[in-house]
Amino acid sequence: MAVQLGAAGLFAFLLALARASAWLAFAPPFSTSAIPAVVKFGLAAALALAVSAQFAGVAGTASLITASFIGDVVAQVATGAALGFVTSIFMSVLSSAGALMDVSSGLSAAQSFNPLSGTVNPVTANTYTLLGTTLLFSTQGYLLVVKGFLTSFQAVGLTAGPAGLLGPALVSEVGFFFLAAVEMAAPLIAAMFLAYVALGLLTRAAPQLNVMALGFGINIALGFVVVTACLPLLPGAVSTLVDRSVRDGLGLLGVHP
Repeated sequence: MAVQLGAAGLFAFLLALARASAWLAFAPPFSTSAIPAVVKFGLAAALALAVSAQFAGVAGTASLITASFIGDVVAQVATGAALGFVTSIFMSVLSSAGALMDVSSGLSAAQSFNPLSGTVNPVTANTYTLLGTTLLFSTQGYLLVVKGFLTSFQAVGLTAGPAGLLGPALVSEVGFFFLAAVEMAAPLIAAMFLAYVALGLLTRAAPQLNVMALGFGINIALGFVVVTACLPLLPGAVSTLVDRSVRDGLGLLGVHP
């Protein structure tokens, strides 16, 4: 199958490719090191080819001047990076919530390798990250993420930059990131607080007990129980995060779906 592009179509394709490549560099799960760079480039080219035809006339007319074309490329890279960064913020909520759980329960001492990010993280953080990625594909949430990105071309063409106030919007997203992570880890944090209170009362009632050795095992066991009990809530959390990331990502461009 051969694809033929005229001069205007080529300009539109290059601009769309710049936005798609910048978006894939940040947006999970496509930004992980587990996906080869060749595959990422092929996906970016496929996304760019899907939208380049409808913008060929506008992009071709606006990009006849070299300086104008370079400015449009920079604007598209900034737009794609902003959209990808917003998506990455929301999908990082799961790993951050898991890290908070590990710190509260004492499991942070056990580290494991995350094959998706290529980093070493606590066990619950890695578990939540892997489960979140699995749910993203099994529930076809990644298609919603891709659809939201393609919608950005309708909201902001290939010759314009982000329309929203990027700074205040990103500050708001970071605030939501911390709030969502704390909310997801709240059940375990509350359980650990009650366990520490109970151990403190036990120390006062029976000072001869080795509470330090006893409390370590109790905290870990209680942590496993609470984390297991919270696992059924992950599908709903992933769905909410995907919807919020798409909606707020488009909100950066001045679109409120």
